[in-house]
Amino acid sequence: MSKLRALHTRVGISATVVALSGAGLGLATATPASAAYAGYCNNQASKAMSGAGHLVAKLPAYNGNVNCQMYKGANSSAVKALQITLNKCYGRSLTEDGVFGDRTRTALIYAQGQEKIGTDGGYGTDTRTNLGWYFKNTTGSGGTCAYL
Repeated sequence: MSKLRALHTRVGISATVVALSGAGLGLATATPASAAYAGYCNNQASKAMSGAGHLVAKLPAYNGNVNCQMYKGANSSAVKALQITLNKCYGRSLTEDGVFGDRTRTALIYAQGQEKIGTDGGYGTDTRTNLGWYFKNTTGSGGTCAYL
């Protein structure tokens, strides 16, 4: 099913649930597989490197929760955090503009392949936990790439 058709289906189902609820009727629904996610990544969360003093990574997050997802078409500071890591840790040359376009998707597929995980070009828990992240030194220049 195309993403657009899936979106229209979800919107239609949501409207039906609202209409039934307003009429005093309920509708039992199954929990979708994506319910484990906080939502679509829309900002950044900071993570300090254990025992390394002033090294901090910016991770994609949904309102501070790093358990989020994003795909081509996303546009946020979360995408920029991913782009920085793809550049610094995987040698890509992306413009760090926060736009998840074709080049960011291709760079993510490359990184996923390097880490031997699914290469779907989408960002979620498996990608977050398996990528090496760029930890910047907050007291000066430089940084390092490390796994979470």
